[in-house]
Amino acid sequence: MESMNQMGVLLPTRGVLVYAKGGRPRVELNWQMAETAERIGYDSVWVGDSITSKPRLEPMAVMAALAARTHRVKIGTAVMLNALRHPVHLAHSIATIDNISGGRIVLGLGAGRSNNQMFVDEHAIVGVPITERADRMEESIDVLRMLWSQDNVSHPEGYYPLNDVTLEPRPVQDQVPIWLSSNWVQRGLKRVAAQGDGWITNVPSTEMFTKCLDKIEEKGAELGKDVSGIKRALYISVNLNDEGEALSEGDGFMRAYYGIPYEVVSKQLLCVFGPAQKAIDTIKLYKEAGADYFIVRFASPNQMDQLAKFTEHVLPHIG
Repeated sequence: MESMNQMGVLLPTRGVLVYAKGGRPRVELNWQMAETAERIGYDSVWVGDSITSKPRLEPMAVMAALAARTHRVKIGTAVMLNALRHPVHLAHSIATIDNISGGRIVLGLGAGRSNNQMFVDEHAIVGVPITERADRMEESIDVLRMLWSQDNVSHPEGYYPLNDVTLEPRPVQDQVPIWLSSNWVQRGLKRVAAQGDGWITNVPSTEMFTKCLDKIEEKGAELGKDVSGIKRALYISVNLNDEGEALSEGDGFMRAYYGIPYEVVSKQLLCVFGPAQKAIDTIKLYKEAGADYFIVRFASPNQMDQLAKFTEHVLPHIG
């Protein structure tokens, strides 16, 4: 099925903590979903990231376990807040996991937000002022690529000065693909054009998606860079049930996950809660707008059930 090549599944690395309610999280649900997604034919599985703002399983530890338990699916981050980590540590961890997986890692990176005190505090905990996060991210991307491809790396200035550093092992891939997240943020879209192998967005309308894509192309032209090969990935939150049940269950998920109701979340990111046809129509509209990859998060405590419904009732109809 062609649509499988364009489709990834977000694993519940936060959800298992949310629904554990203080008990031991069902860590094994992540392996179960990943192995099922691989067996069915999905192209990728993804993990989110945060340390204290939205507690979850540590992403690189989970990725290493996934790399050892799966054989074909790509394994990605959607997305990692790389300003929270020194690029030498991040480069070493990702290169190691790429070796464990045989070259299946996609590194999705994001700058995060500055208008949320939880994010401000999270960065402060690791000694990073929130105002530095974008500068650090852009520098870190350059450092990662140097460490993955060069010996005796020297980078004398900036936040991450290095002198004659050689990192082993190298990734299996010549360069681990780096997909960058951004919604309607001018600097973020320019970053996608300048540094991204892919773009991850969750904008809640096709009109906004088109505006963002146009801006990436505009920034690419300004930089003299061909951006036509950049992957255009839509991160979409889905609950497949009848309208009333989907809205109720999806609202409960969003309140537990973010601490705010669906009515607020849905104005900021794409949520499709309702019958399968609603998801089919939405995905087709974004494909027409230029999206060529989809990362699906199931906004439900019933992750395996939602995966089964999506596979049976949505995938065969999106072409």
